[in-house]
Amino acid sequence: MSEGDLGDITESCAQDGDGKPIHPAEGSFPILHRLGPSRLAIVGTGFWISRYGLFLTAGHVVDELIEKDGEFTRAYAFHWTQEGKIHLRVIRSVTRLHAADLAIGQADNYVDKFPNAPLLNRRTKLTTSVPPIGSKVVTFAYPENEVLEFSRDEPPVIRGDRFEGVLLRNVTKSDHPFIPYPYLETSIEVRSGASGGPVFDDRGRVVGVNCRGWDFRGTEHEDNPLSSIVPIGEAMPMEVPVQQLPANSWEAHQVPEARRGKPLTLAELATYGHVAFEL
Repeated sequence: MSEGDLGDITESCAQDGDGKPIHPAEGSFPILHRLGPSRLAIVGTGFWISRYGLFLTAGHVVDELIEKDGEFTRAYAFHWTQEGKIHLRVIRSVTRLHAADLAIGQADNYVDKFPNAPLLNRRTKLTTSVPPIGSKVVTFAYPENEVLEFSRDEPPVIRGDRFEGVLLRNVTKSDHPFIPYPYLETSIEVRSGASGGPVFDDRGRVVGVNCRGWDFRGTEHEDNPLSSIVPIGEAMPMEVPVQQLPANSWEAHQVPEARRGKPLTLAELATYGHVAFEL
């Protein structure tokens, strides 16, 4: 596996829930769709928002994981660590917000080799603050990868990279025919497979989710990429069925008894400390 040319960690504008710089590939990951035995395709990018496998992505990414009969296909979150360990975590469920092209998923905490030891992942820090117009924004994503063949002797190569731009507009009321919800317009280049990736401000906080990019390559506008980002504020009211929350974890003890076992909004998860959030 290759994580691409990442450059310095701090230059990647990625921050974990404790405010520390992290390798972007620890916070974001490719979402894999099973095509057949040992064959997987990257359909988009996601990023962790809780230690126990909740992640955010674009809604149209998870749409690709729904079969014609309405069944949710076998899909995975690719969990990579700097120690070189790789886990294909089964995506157990997704909550889709059609109004704003967002989805929150739950990746399996457990794998066959470690049935009693839940996997934990790094989580990114979210904010509903919108950066000033003209300020730098950065994404880390996994665009334009080939179909992965896991049956070969050599492990498949997955390439991720960072893409930089500036915030051009904050559209709070949209009449755009393809984006009928609030969005941030940026000059980040969002290619196929980068949808769902996190967009960081200059403090390393996630301000939005890659939604749509316009591919101007080969045209007169090639040097002026344009993309639309769904702001984090649109995700805060989303209700999420929390699964596989380790009973002995500190997160489990933060949920009031009256709310245990019930779907929780992203705002509630931030209040209970499950999601790292900063105004």
